[in-house]
Amino acid sequence: MRTRFISILTVLSKPVVALGGSLAIGVLIVGFAWFTTTVSPSGSFVPARIGSITEEVDVSGIVKAAQSTDLAFQTSGRVASIQVHVGDHVRAGQTLIKLDNSSQVAAVALAKANLEAQQAKLAALVAGTRPEQLAIDQTAVVQAENALTSALSSAYTNADDAVHAKADQVFINPRTTSAQLAILVPDATLVNQVQAKRVELEPMFSSWQNMLASTSNPEDSIAPSEANLKNVMTFLDDLTTALTEAEPSGPVSATTIVGYQTSVNVGRLNVSGSLSALIAADTAYKMAAGALMLASAGATENDINAQKAAVDAAQASVAAAQASASQTVIMAPISGTITVQNANLGETVVPGVPLVSMIADGKYEASAQVSEADIAKVKMNDAVEVTVAAYPGATFAATVTTVDPAADVNTEGIASYGITITFLNNDERLKPGLSANLRIITAIKSAALLVPTSAIITNGSQEFVYVKSAKGVLSMPVTTGIESASGMAEIVSGLSAGDSVLTFGTQAT
Repeated sequence: MRTRFISILTVLSKPVVALGGSLAIGVLIVGFAWFTTTVSPSGSFVPARIGSITEEVDVSGIVKAAQSTDLAFQTSGRVASIQVHVGDHVRAGQTLIKLDNSSQVAAVALAKANLEAQQAKLAALVAGTRPEQLAIDQTAVVQAENALTSALSSAYTNADDAVHAKADQVFINPRTTSAQLAILVPDATLVNQVQAKRVELEPMFSSWQNMLASTSNPEDSIAPSEANLKNVMTFLDDLTTALTEAEPSGPVSATTIVGYQTSVNVGRLNVSGSLSALIAADTAYKMAAGALMLASAGATENDINAQKAAVDAAQASVAAAQASASQTVIMAPISGTITVQNANLGETVVPGVPLVSMIADGKYEASAQVSEADIAKVKMNDAVEVTVAAYPGATFAATVTTVDPAADVNTEGIASYGITITFLNNDERLKPGLSANLRIITAIKSAALLVPTSAIITNGSQEFVYVKSAKGVLSMPVTTGIESASGMAEIVSGLSAGDSVLTFGTQAT
């Protein structure tokens, strides 16, 4: 049992008010000396030690004839393998039916690969950037800058070709302010629009060429070049529309118009490709420059903490992927005999619909009620040690096979949850109606830091222990884990093996 903390000042406050002068001070001094030196008349110091600990939930139940266990998939999928038939005897953990799990296996592999990548990245951040990596990053920036410069040059060249070599063959005086279409287009508004845009392009090409020749930083030319490419694309789109509506007239035959259309369309494709290539080159350059900047600056504490979080998330993804993969297999929870098998190869199953039923070898089970405080500890397949009053000293092995999802509330308003345990062996001594004591093993740790539970003091939501040190007896906050029925508690943090703690009761072994 844990000790409830009561402040010594609270205990002494009323006598102090009633007393006056030196007598009150004397009471406080005596009280303080008792609190700091003895703490409890029955207390004794014991060392925190490493040992094994078993958490258990103890309840009572009634033995009854075993019921069949219905098994279903928790996910949908196609049946890939059926490994049992009605009447077969199976052992606990044996695979009964498998779904096609290729996608789940791939997801697990992908999650593990991502985890390894995140762990490697964390290790690299902690270790810092190596000189050879800096050299690699610097080279990557130079290469990306060269690629960006090349993309800018290609963008101008393709735009110039699309307009001056391909589109201008459809114009009269194309490079002057009096540029006119040389084809017959009924839509006068469209004709004026195309001619006006062609006039606007000529000074644009001139300033564009001067900018590329005079700018030393290629990034300064990206935004203007993208805008110029878009203007050229708009002009070529309008010209394509005009060619679609053009009518043969004089020397311009239908065949000539088709040739114009083909040529202009090639120019449009080249300009569109240049725009995409420029955007990609700009993105690659910024990424390379950013990587070099981070490598040169080194990782900050926030960077490392963020990457640790990424590793945790990747580990959770692995666990989730593995859990999803495990749902593609139905395994026998206990040893027994198959009584129903309704699966067919190749069919798609519906989650939650029972496909297999089996009855346990033991032929007997026991039902019990677990308190609301303990039900969170109990889970399917937990091992159970059962004793019955009719056979003193005998222990029967069992396992938890069902846990009710909803609570039962009695007339006094106390909630509990029904569970069923199934005996693993067919023992002729078991009979319906026998009273049974169930020791449900909910957790086992072979190497935990242990102290008696009576050493742990609770003050609201805080837990602490008194520790003997060179400075005297100090209170030490702790975080606890599981507890055993024998009176020992696991210390997760706050103490080290060998620390001498004060216990207020009989030390458990």
